[in-house]
Amino acid sequence: MGIIIKQSVRGAFWSYLGIAVGYINVGIIMPQFFDAAQIGLVQIFIAVSLIFSQFGTLGFTSVINRMFPQFRQPERSHNGFLFLLMTTAIVGFAITATGFWVLKPWIVESNIQKSPLLVDYLYLLMPLVFMRLLFNLIDNYNKVLYDAVTGTFWMEFMHKLVNLFLIVMFAFGWLNFRQFFFGYLVSMSMPVIPLIIVLIRRKEFNLKPGMNFIDKTLVRELAVVMTFGFFNGLAGILLTNVDKVLVNQYLSLEEVGIFGVCALFATLIKVPYNALSKIAVGIIAEAWRRNDIGHIQEIYRKSALNQAIAGTLIFTGILVNLDNIFEILPPVYRTGKWVLIIYSAGILWVTIIGMAGIITETSKHYRISTLFLLLSVGVQFILSFLLIPAYGITGAAVATSATFILNYTLQAGFQRIIFGIRSLDRNMLVVFLAGTLAFLVASLLPNLSLIPDIAARSIICTFAYGLVIYFSGISPEANGLINSLLNKMKLHGRK
Repeated sequence: MGIIIKQSVRGAFWSYLGIAVGYINVGIIMPQFFDAAQIGLVQIFIAVSLIFSQFGTLGFTSVINRMFPQFRQPERSHNGFLFLLMTTAIVGFAITATGFWVLKPWIVESNIQKSPLLVDYLYLLMPLVFMRLLFNLIDNYNKVLYDAVTGTFWMEFMHKLVNLFLIVMFAFGWLNFRQFFFGYLVSMSMPVIPLIIVLIRRKEFNLKPGMNFIDKTLVRELAVVMTFGFFNGLAGILLTNVDKVLVNQYLSLEEVGIFGVCALFATLIKVPYNALSKIAVGIIAEAWRRNDIGHIQEIYRKSALNQAIAGTLIFTGILVNLDNIFEILPPVYRTGKWVLIIYSAGILWVTIIGMAGIITETSKHYRISTLFLLLSVGVQFILSFLLIPAYGITGAAVATSATFILNYTLQAGFQRIIFGIRSLDRNMLVVFLAGTLAFLVASLLPNLSLIPDIAARSIICTFAYGLVIYFSGISPEANGLINSLLNKMKLHGRK
């Protein structure tokens, strides 16, 4: 767990800084100076570019995560693995661009009335897709070389920091919206460049083919893994991004903006999981190669408990500050109150048992992961069709959260039945009780002015929650972290 903890802590550090900057950007500044449709355009470009770029990987991200250990030989440039990766990127983008060209007339026709802003900027989508496609593949390659921090730093932090400068310049009238949006797309595209530079400096960016290494058996295995990886990856991206596309399709770009801003607050819950999962993929793949189920069980159990502790604290903090959040946002965003609550609940469940999906995908039963994902996407489309026209963006949040819960519950159940691997135990009840107690105690506080109210409720909530977790002793890792913080405070006090 040493390398996982070290890299996840560093990744979480930059992710949290990025989240903080992101909240300043989207949660505070942008709603004050941009209209909801303009924010919706940014959100829809993020969602659609993710979907298209995932399609363009052709499932090769699964090859990276699952099969790279077979290629790993630094002295032989990993047997031409990077050449395969770049070839896939070129072919995948060509297919994606062709598909977009075919779909473009329909996209224009269906959006020209309700979302004209999307039509105006549609020509910028494919360049963004190409850069994000490259980033997806190269970042995954860098992760299996045990560097999960570089990509996180540039995509989760630096991109958002650049965006903050662009937003401020727009707010002061130094940029018009077209200039801002072009700069935003450039900042979203640039993280692939430092990744390549890092790989070159480490002498890991070698495009020499390794054709002698690849035999017919390996070609067949590559084809199978790519096929199932394609459906896995695309379905996974659809689960988390298609809701914005469907909100635009059924409602409008303005509703996408409201939905996106409110859902953003919920993503804070998943930050620790994101940082952990990036480095855990390579470790779990190696453990499967050794058939070390005990090590996988240890990773899964510890991650589930500690992610539950972190995620529940953040979820509780969101609930006790719900009114404060919507006091910060302009009145138009109040229609998204239930979006924030429902979406947060779904994200919390993903945080707790999400590692089950990684375990399945990197195992010999990875095909089952495809089945679960496709089933979940089908359910999401059906629920969206039924709920969005009737209940608007709240219906979209219900549809997405329900499919999150369905997919990861199926994954966790599969782990328990097939491998005997489980993550949930009685300690989770302690976490739930700690969250409930913290919410009730913080809710007793009388209303104060905005900043003091946020500070007071957050401190009380954290203190009450931390007491229960600490004295229950359910997590040595959490207690160790608390003890470390207390010791640092004592040393600082003595100075």
